[in-house]
Amino acid sequence: MNIKNINFASKLLILVLFSQSLLAGKINFIPNDERILLSNEIFEKLTQEHYIQASDEDFNYKYIEHLIGELDDNKRYFTKYEVNRFLNSAKIFNSSKQTFDVSSAYKIINLYFNRLVEYSNYQIYLLEKETFSFSGKDFLDIYSDDNDWQPSKLALKRLWKQITKNDVLTSELADKEDDDSIENIKKRYTNRIRRINQRKDEDIFSLAMNSLTSQFDPHSTYFSPRSAEDFELNMSLKLEGIGALLTTEDDYAEIVSLVPGGPAEKSGQIDPEDKITRIKQEDSEEFIDVIGWRVDEVVDLIRGKSGSSLDIEFIPSNSEDNSNRKVVNLIREEIKLEDRAAKSKVHSVKIMDQEYKIGIIDLPTFYIDFEAYRNRDPNYKSSSNDVKKILKDFNKNSVDAVIIDLRGNSGGSLLEANKLTGLFTSSGATVQVKQNSGKIGSWGDYYAKQAWKKPLAVLVDRGSASASEIFAGAIQDYQRGLVVGHRTFGKGTVQALDTLTSGQIKITESKFYRVTGESTQNKGVTPDIELPSSWDIETSGESSLYLSLPWDTIPPVRYRTFDIDEDILAAVKKSHLNRLNESPNMKYILNLRERYDLVKNKKELSLNIDNRKKEKAERKDWIFDIENTRRENVGLTRFETYSDMEDFNKEKDEKDLDIDMDSDYLLQETANIIADYIYLNDKILITKLGQ
Repeated sequence: MNIKNINFASKLLILVLFSQSLLAGKINFIPNDERILLSNEIFEKLTQEHYIQASDEDFNYKYIEHLIGELDDNKRYFTKYEVNRFLNSAKIFNSSKQTFDVSSAYKIINLYFNRLVEYSNYQIYLLEKETFSFSGKDFLDIYSDDNDWQPSKLALKRLWKQITKNDVLTSELADKEDDDSIENIKKRYTNRIRRINQRKDEDIFSLAMNSLTSQFDPHSTYFSPRSAEDFELNMSLKLEGIGALLTTEDDYAEIVSLVPGGPAEKSGQIDPEDKITRIKQEDSEEFIDVIGWRVDEVVDLIRGKSGSSLDIEFIPSNSEDNSNRKVVNLIREEIKLEDRAAKSKVHSVKIMDQEYKIGIIDLPTFYIDFEAYRNRDPNYKSSSNDVKKILKDFNKNSVDAVIIDLRGNSGGSLLEANKLTGLFTSSGATVQVKQNSGKIGSWGDYYAKQAWKKPLAVLVDRGSASASEIFAGAIQDYQRGLVVGHRTFGKGTVQALDTLTSGQIKITESKFYRVTGESTQNKGVTPDIELPSSWDIETSGESSLYLSLPWDTIPPVRYRTFDIDEDILAAVKKSHLNRLNESPNMKYILNLRERYDLVKNKKELSLNIDNRKKEKAERKDWIFDIENTRRENVGLTRFETYSDMEDFNKEKDEKDLDIDMDSDYLLQETANIIADYIYLNDKILITKLGQ
């Protein structure tokens, strides 16, 4: 036998063994009669109880199309032929028993997981047989929006090879002490296969059903029996963990939101969209790589005994390269009501020869001790009661204006949103609610007494949602104060939890409307004065979600307004715009945004190690330079090295300040805005008295 034949035989043997490893434990779930009946029950509840209460004629096509896109958003696992085959089948689906094809959904999900196993096995094969060169001109396409599906399995494998090469390069560039990166990556791929093979029929059904519920809106959700249990635990806040909601994004467990008062939020070092890469328990010397893990398994690893600690390694949300890492040490604790309570501080702002006291109230959520409230305890703890006490103290200490900081406040009790509004507007309607039946009712605190009569500003951002939007919208509609910040999230829907034959379902059943008749849904609340953002807020929020319900209007209710002088508001805006061009802190935020816009639509990632090292060094130099420029312009000492800056930031984060005026440039600017408002009002009053 000649050498050529021997080589061919060796390659054939490898291919046969490789194919056999793929066939072992192949996923092939089929929905049984019980699952089909449950899926029909879910669909029937959605069509009867959802706010929309309707399904399109091409519902099944849209359902299958969305499921494919949801599973393979980056077009890495399905071929063009496979996608077209499923879509063509969806078009001609016709059944007297179902409006949607759950059997096809199962086939797509089966193929997806089997393809993931094939992909992972191929990656392991590459790590064992391939020696990657990082000196060429090749790149990885990281912008899939304008890509078509790959034409063949061979094309998929070429893409998989580039992804594997990038994984190895990223690991070599990561800032961590790890000499055996190849073995760790191989272990990650192996763990991914193991976890895929642990999938149960319940997992497949949940994926199929949540793609179904998302055809109605993004907040309607099916909970399997286990998911329902986890949901109830999260709602009761009795879990001892870090206080963060996680989801899966590609191979990573990603932070969705932080629970106010929880360890993650209080650390000041963790942000939404941070990706978890590794976790280390306090009694362990080694990190566990959790890339590719199921999100519920990552959650199980994070949960633990109250008072115990863990280290979590993240890829920061603002990172331009997955090789950038940060490690945060957290102490697990049960999140109590008092941890989420309103905090306050008085800050002084000087304009000309006038000094104004600005009272700041940080409200992370609209909370209430329902048990004490139901038991008619006169001292029950709630956001409105706590804010009322703070306002009383502010009045006593001659505070000139108040800022209610609702940034990151994702909502809470509607009752509390109404009561809090009443502290500033007195009695009256706060919000309207339209039910799925078409019935409209108004909500408010009709016995409220105004506790604060001086100027007010409400500071919001893209994370301000639901009850926060009700409060901010009411303050704006009543012209009781200025709304400052970024456009809010836009969640103007209400969900109800219902029990199923197996599991539970959360269904959107009504919508919120402002007293003007405008919905808060989708559009959110637009501030009177918009502050600069370091990122594009349109990439998140309700308007960015698949099939979010549209903005609309209903008739307004009767309400009286306070008086905000339009000329004064125009002058306040002009003063703010002047500071945008002059303030070093505002310029710093604008510089961050300029950088964000430069890299947000980056389409290619170099697989040349020298280019990547150069890009990484350039990013560090840029961050270092703009921070030193800012410090110099505000009269602070420049940092000598990048490490000095990192140490300073770490020390600052560890101080755990409730309200940090020194580092919170948007809060500083809001204080300047409301101080301008007082100053200009005083000037007009003095002018009128002199006439």
